[in-house]
Parts: sequence; C-alpha cells; structure tokens
Amino acid sequence: MNDTRPTAAPTTNSGTVADSIARTMNAYGIEFAFGIPGNDVLELVRAGEDAGVRFVLAKAEPSAAFMADAVYQVTGKPAALIAALGPGIANAISGVAGALMERTAMLVLSGEMATKQSGIYNHQVFDHVALAAPVTKYAATLNRQRAAQHVARALDIATAHPAGPVLLNVAADDGRAAMAQTPAFHPSTVLAADLSDGAANDATDLLKTARKPLALIGRGALRDGMRGPLQAFLEGWGMPFLATYKAKGIVDEHHPLSLGSVGLSPVVDTENHKALTDADLLVLIGFDPIELRDAWVDAWPHAKAVLTVDWTAETHRIFPLGRQAVGDVAAILKQLTPTAAKPAPNDAFHPLKAKVTEIVRARQPKKGISPAGLFHTVDKRIREDWIMTVDVGAHRILANHVLRCRSPGQLLQSNGLGCMGYAVPAAIGAKLARPAAPVIAMLGDGCMLMTQGELALAAELDLPLVVVVLNDAALALIKLKQSKMKMAARAVDFKSPRFDVIAEGFGAKGVRVETIGDFEKAFDEAIASNRLTVIDALCDPAEYWEQM
Repeated sequence: MNDTRPTAAPTTNSGTVADSIARTMNAYGIEFAFGIPGNDVLELVRAGEDAGVRFVLAKAEPSAAFMADAVYQVTGKPAALIAALGPGIANAISGVAGALMERTAMLVLSGEMATKQSGIYNHQVFDHVALAAPVTKYAATLNRQRAAQHVARALDIATAHPAGPVLLNVAADDGRAAMAQTPAFHPSTVLAADLSDGAANDATDLLKTARKPLALIGRGALRDGMRGPLQAFLEGWGMPFLATYKAKGIVDEHHPLSLGSVGLSPVVDTENHKALTDADLLVLIGFDPIELRDAWVDAWPHAKAVLTVDWTAETHRIFPLGRQAVGDVAAILKQLTPTAAKPAPNDAFHPLKAKVTEIVRARQPKKGISPAGLFHTVDKRIREDWIMTVDVGAHRILANHVLRCRSPGQLLQSNGLGCMGYAVPAAIGAKLARPAAPVIAMLGDGCMLMTQGELALAAELDLPLVVVVLNDAALALIKLKQSKMKMAARAVDFKSPRFDVIAEGFGAKGVRVETIGDFEKAFDEAIASNRLTVIDALCDPAEYWEQM
C-alpha cells in the first residue's frame, strides 16, 4: 500500500525549477551529487547545494557515477549524478549502466541546450533520453510544470525493487525558470507484507522435510533490518549458506554456517556446484543471477526442491525457482524461523570449505608478492567497521574467496556489469558517506591507470584512504583466458609506472613493496596513519592460473 505524503510547507513565489528539483531530492534523502558541471547544469548544482545536497567535483564522469553507486551501497540512500550535455552524459553512461546492473538507485540529471534552440542548434547535441533508455529504469525529459512531482516519480521508480538509475533531461532555461515552490514530495510509505498462513505452512513443510538444505543469498538481502532475521532463519534451520560476491557479510563469514562465495571463479564454482547437487533443498534469498557466470544457466534440474524468497516475483529463466515466497523478505523469514533451533549440520559440507581453502592458498612466487598472500594478510586484519572496495580483474575474483566480510555490503565492487576503474572512486564515495569508517581500495594496475586522477580528489578532500595496487604489468585475467583458449598473449602486457611516485605527486604517501613482509608493514602503517596512502605492491600473477 503506497501513501504519498507531501510536507505541509506553504507555497511561495520565490525559486526556480531547479529549486523544486533540489527540494524533492532532499526529501528523498539525497545528500550528495557528483559530476563535472557545464554551463547548462550550473543552476542544478546551485539549487542542490542550497537545499543541502553537497556537490562533489569528480575528475571523470564515470568515476562520478561510481561514487554515487558507493553512496547507495553503504547508506541505502540514492545519490545524484549531474552530467553536462553532450560529452558529459556520454562519458558518464558506462557508470550509469553499471548502476543498472548493480541494482543501485541513482538520479541522473543531464543538462540540455535551451529550448529556444531545440531542433535548430546542433553543437554537442544528441538525444540524451534515447542514449540512456537502455541502461536506466526510466528516462524522460523533465516536465518543468510539475518538476517536483516528476522527480518524485523518477525516484520512486529508482528505489523500487530491484533498484536502478533513472534519468531526467533538464533544458538549461527550464532549470533556471522561475517557479512557485509547492510542497516537496516525499517517498511513499510501503507497509510490510508477509505470507498468508496457508502459504507460510506450505513453505515450512518444505523446510521441515529437508535433510540437507542449502541457502543461496544474493544482493537482494542487503537491506536494513535483514541481518538479524536472516541469521536467525539460518541458525533456526541449521542451514549452511553460500553468498554472492556483493552479499558477502550479510551474515559474518566467520560464522560456522558460512561456506563462502559463489560467482565468477570456474575453479571454485566447480566445487560449489557439487554442494548444490548434494543438497536436497535450495533456499534462494534475494538471489539475483546478475552476479553469476553463465555456468549458472540451468544450474540444477527442475526436480530439485527450491524455495525462493524475494521482494517481488522473479521472472528470469536462468535456473528453476521452485516455489516463490514474495513480499517483505525480513518479515517472511521471521514467519519461517522455527521456535526451536535445529542442530548445525554434520561434516557433510566441510570438504567444500577445505577444498576452496586449498584452491585460494598463497603460493610461493618466483618474484614479488603472492596475490593470495596479500589478500590473506588483509583478511586477518578486517574489522567490522571497515569498508573495502575491489576493482575488476583476476585480483577481484580471488579477493572474494579470501576476504571474509564481517558486516553486510562490506566489500564494494562492480559485479553486475564489471566496470574497470571502480575501486578508487567507490572508496571516495564510501568515505564521504561514512567518514568514520576506515576505507581500503584494492585494485590492479590496469584499473589504476584508468582512474588514478581521482587520487587528486581524495587528496583535495583530505580523505585518508588506503589504496593497494596489485602491480603485475598485465591485464592478468584476460591473459589467463587467452592461455586457456590456447591463444598467444596479445594486447595484455604493458609497462606499469611507479604508482608510489605518482601518489606523492597527488599529495598522498606512496610506498612500493616487493615482499609480503614489507606489504604487511606498509599496510599496518597506512591503516594507523589516517593519511591517504598508495601501496604499490609488485605481484606475481602465476598463481591465478590455478585459482580461476
């Protein structure tokens, strides 16, 4: 049941269309806007800041989108991306597409030429709405006569499950136009809904008959109020669980029922699929297949007993969904949790954990640092209040099977679209949203070369990030795939610069390390220093060939 409740603020004759937009953004909890302004969006920037929406000047438009993504991931509140017309929105579109596939609510405000030039002028002009339509949940030209109402509608769409980006295209003269300021629209109130008694009994009967149930937990479980009910449900049924990369930490991965992660490693997933086959009931909780390899297509037969618990009915046909329990997931899990906890399972699943531990162990490199050894070093130090980001590549796949998260959404990453250049800007967004949290970015050298300009922003804002660059002078994951396809290595090797020296130029502390002992020392010092630090870690990628 939806109930839109506008504020009781009186109508006033002062203000612009941009002010109406900004007041509604504020009402929906938007605290940050990211972007690089052009003259067509200056009124939007001004109005936002006057309404309490802080504008952060990024160094590249895709990075601005990744910062907005991170804000939503750590707070559950949407952020805004303000993009100038033409090349501004064109540059940002990969980040917008990422938001769609990461299930991130985001308001994209794109500037446009003045309406008096429409249809005549052509410099930097193309159809922004048509560009954005395939990679947003909703894209339209702003209705300036009902600006606040239109923004509220767009944000309702953005935040509805599954969340995603929306775009409103705002002509420069429309944004500056005078407009009476009507009451701001607020988010609708959605009342929690659980299962009927009959449906709850059917689901409970399915759970009671299972002798070896296994839970698969996905991105949809990352909502406020979910952790307690989910953990109680798993413990109540003594149910082991696997989580997708983005769902790591929804229950502490040190918990005895945690079996690790599923997603992108063919080697690890081979072992995980054995557990799926062995289980007599699969319970899918917010389990979105957008995070998974294509090996998950038809991952189990239709005869397998499956219970899917999610916010809305799933319509994909990637794997069988069995019976679907749809509604407020936390409320449903509470309904289905037994009053007396079931004993934890025997050692049936322990071989899976042991096998994965063996796969992702640190090897002895011929030179430099073992990537697995580096991540095991970080894993031993993770605190519940840390936020970590990882970028795209072989290092990310390995990291997800080594780093054990202690809190929900603790490891931020682009795992739906898989955008390179994510980790550093996401770390900036996360640190702005959670200033007290230590934030660590981990990325390969190829990703660092794409996004290192954002170190200037981190330095400008005095953000004490710890940035770890796994430097192996190659696009290691693509090189690995070439090797497994019996192809010669082409277009994957390059000469990496001294990232520690570059960091110093940006005003950060730079450290280069070549042994695991030196890395441990540099990492501990960086965490303790409360200063922007870049650790240039020379790594040997050879072990990736056995890990994925």
